[in-house]
Amino acid sequence: MQPLLPTFEPSDNDLIDRAMGRSLIRKIEQAVLLLKCWEESAIGKHVDGFQVGDSGGKDSDCIVELAKMAGVRYKATYNVTTIDPPELLRHLKKHRPDTEWKHSGHGHLILSRMVEKMSMPTRLGRWCCSEYKYCCSSEDSVGVVGVRIEESDKRAGMWKEMTVHSETRRIILAPLCYWTEKDVWEFHKLRDLAYCELYDHGFSRLGCVGCPINPGNQAKEFSRWPKYEAMWKEGAKRLWERGQVQMNNRGEKYAVGKFESWEKLYEWWLTGHKDEPEANCVFEEMMENV
Repeated sequence: MQPLLPTFEPSDNDLIDRAMGRSLIRKIEQAVLLLKCWEESAIGKHVDGFQVGDSGGKDSDCIVELAKMAGVRYKATYNVTTIDPPELLRHLKKHRPDTEWKHSGHGHLILSRMVEKMSMPTRLGRWCCSEYKYCCSSEDSVGVVGVRIEESDKRAGMWKEMTVHSETRRIILAPLCYWTEKDVWEFHKLRDLAYCELYDHGFSRLGCVGCPINPGNQAKEFSRWPKYEAMWKEGAKRLWERGQVQMNNRGEKYAVGKFESWEKLYEWWLTGHKDEPEANCVFEEMMENV
């Protein structure tokens, strides 16, 4: 009688390491196959097929190209935040003219919206993301996003190549889930893809100018785009002034109105919340209930 061989049950980490260690060519093949396999379901959900989230960044460059390579039906959409870098917007307009720009239902700048809400967005209170980045996503569709778990330990526990949101039940595909940053840039070279010029100027991640999720970047961003800094200051000033006269439902001043001046409010926004716990990044926040 032959002795029984020991069985080995790979852990989730083992499987992730295996997926991350594949060659780029194998990862490309897997991504294309993933999209082809889900196309029928995507078309069944929406006549346009997949809804591809196009932020204009390097990962979006890749997922749009993969959708083209797969030959699937899709619609790429860019959710207008109103404070994205002008270089990013030029990149989208020049290289992805088919991407549809979608606006939130509020119809005005984030900085005007914060005056309405009596609240500046902070690292842990980023209402701006839910109102401007996620609001235009249709739940009645199969989404495709450029999330990569390499960028955050939290993502590894939230995301797979196919993830179903626990509340909306929306299916979201992440073809780049197990890609590394090196893979992304090698794919750009392999396919001769254009990318936003900001990557050549020391920016590793692109997004809203002045985003509080990483206070260390704000000085660099405002140095490059001083008009955006002026807009944030004007927003803080208007917010503080309104906070001097408008009371909450308990008849008390809002927190923003309790500062000595709008300059103090702005200073707190820049530095006062830096000791808050680490905030979720965009893709973690998007799927935190999965």
